[in-house]
Amino acid sequence: MDIYALLDQLEQLANSSKKMRFTNKILIDEDELLELVDQLRTAIPDEVRQCKRMLAERERIISTAQAEAERLREEAEKEVGRIINDQQLVEQARSQAEKIISEAEERARAITEGADEYARDVLRSLENMLSSQLNTVRNGLAQLESKEGTKA
Repeated sequence: MDIYALLDQLEQLANSSKKMRFTNKILIDEDELLELVDQLRTAIPDEVRQCKRMLAERERIISTAQAEAERLREEAEKEVGRIINDQQLVEQARSQAEKIISEAEERARAITEGADEYARDVLRSLENMLSSQLNTVRNGLAQLESKEGTKA
């Protein structure tokens, strides 16, 4: 189940719970709360696995870009080696090879930066989501502990 849907259910549980008179505390059905916490525990590893898949995809993209850059570099070097008879052609070939290498390196750098930015955004999003969920669980536990303290 989607973590956000579970959080919505947790919020709905808190909003629909009976309020205690003369306090800002509420009584939450323990079974419902624990069921939602169990579902959150199940859903969080799914989100983490999804993040790991995205990071693996990032690594694949970077590897592909580096392989493509290496292939282009080797191709440019071979091209330079073939054209050695005429000095002007040699200079032209060197210039072209440097341009190809530069373009390949720039392309690899751009892909790497894009993949890094994407991974950073995904990890920040996951961090925010997990932090929010942790706070929600802590608040629920605090309310339960407060409820138990009120009974004693």
